[in-house]
Amino acid sequence: MKRNKVLPGRERGAVAVEFALIAPVLLMIVVSILEFSHFYNLQISVTQAAREAAREMAVTNDAGLAAAAGVAGAPGVAIAPGNFVFSGACAPGDTVTATVTFSRPALTGFFTPTITVTGQGAMRCEP
Repeated sequence: MKRNKVLPGRERGAVAVEFALIAPVLLMIVVSILEFSHFYNLQISVTQAAREAAREMAVTNDAGLAAAAGVAGAPGVAIAPGNFVFSGACAPGDTVTATVTFSRPALTGFFTPTITVTGQGAMRCEP
């Protein structure tokens, strides 16, 4: 039985072809991880801003102060005070809700050009 001998240097071509086949998949996984982590961080920040705004609204019953507290509650995100929406005036024993919607361009733009997240916080109003 005669065996086929592999000529020297022929294996390099096979490795290059295998890498060319797997590289796009690996790149897609890395980009997906980056985009998801950016989205998740943004979602956490916006939700924290909504919680801070709801807490301030429950304590002071002032939408302007509550929006300012929400902006300060997420320093890494440039949320405008106009992005905060409150469920209404805060009466003792009621629950006030703050909702924040925020859009930002995606990191790579590979999946979507912009990311829009919504955060919501609720606090019971103090007597």
